[in-house]
Amino acid sequence: MRHIREYDGLRGIMAIWVLLGHFTSSIFLSIPNIPANLSNKQAVDVFIILSGFAIAVLIDRSREPYGIYIARRALRIFPVYWFYLSASVAVTLLLPFVWQDAPAGAMKEARSHILASSISYFWPNIATHIPALHSLIPDRIIPQGEYAFLGQAWSISLEWQFYLIAPFVIPALLAARRSWSMALGLLATFLVLALIGRALPMGFVGRFAIFFAIGIATHHLLKWQKTQSIQISTIATIAIFVIGALVLLRVPSVLPISIWVAVSACVLAHINAYKSRLSQLLTSRVALWIGERSYSVYLAHMIPLTIGMNALEKAGIEEPITHAVLLLIITVLGTAALAYLSFRWIEQPFQRLGKQLSTRAQQAPA
Repeated sequence: MRHIREYDGLRGIMAIWVLLGHFTSSIFLSIPNIPANLSNKQAVDVFIILSGFAIAVLIDRSREPYGIYIARRALRIFPVYWFYLSASVAVTLLLPFVWQDAPAGAMKEARSHILASSISYFWPNIATHIPALHSLIPDRIIPQGEYAFLGQAWSISLEWQFYLIAPFVIPALLAARRSWSMALGLLATFLVLALIGRALPMGFVGRFAIFFAIGIATHHLLKWQKTQSIQISTIATIAIFVIGALVLLRVPSVLPISIWVAVSACVLAHINAYKSRLSQLLTSRVALWIGERSYSVYLAHMIPLTIGMNALEKAGIEEPITHAVLLLIITVLGTAALAYLSFRWIEQPFQRLGKQLSTRAQQAPA
């Protein structure tokens, strides 16, 4: 199967959605009937589907030993995560009162509480963040612990949990196609995870099992489609039917699932030699540039945003439009610079190291 560039572009657009949501919830302007954060958690749901897809592809293609697999995943996630975690801890300690003077609203109150808890439970937060297990710690033990320091990293902890279990879960899902007992066992497991998840923090992997499963299923659908001949009109009809059903049934998280269905329909069409307008947008140079650096964009953006807010507060700039324009410029330019540098000097070198580990393992005598 070819590398699917549409999903790279989608990753970039979702990273920008998260950034813009955090920006719009940090300014004096507001748009009637629009959530302050632009409902940017739904972009994270799409990221989770993408992770399910990417890991399904990796496991299906490489079939490498678990130790090599998890080492490669660790090299992909942790170096740049630790870098931005360290930078965010420094910003938290240097600017502890920045959110107290921020524009009023629910996000101000929430972020003020998170910042206060980050400092009050400093060492427990550090201890749980270093291994990226902070999203497993209930609020009653460490209040707001999953959002401490680097708030958006709650989903990094979630993905790390998935990476740890994926090599066992994905083969079981495939085996379930051939065994009723395995299928019933997996269904029972999903139900238990869903029930347990209600009592655990937002970042518990069981709460997002359906999104990971959608990504995994998409890989195997595209793999199966290579051997079939499907008309473009059929793809469009199925996509419209699925999205319409999701809307009519008021399925929770209808938007991220609909986005995924629409983009995957474009991927199927492209495989069948038809490149849609959406596919052209997702594979544009800008979307692909951001998509390639989306992990750094996702981790970096709150640092320039917070520093920019502090600078504007000190300068006494509170006129809503001026404040919003300046903060957007600072956030976008700062994020682009940080993402470019960390991708080049942290992400890429450790990705190469991970590939070298895999190559050596494959070349080693049995």
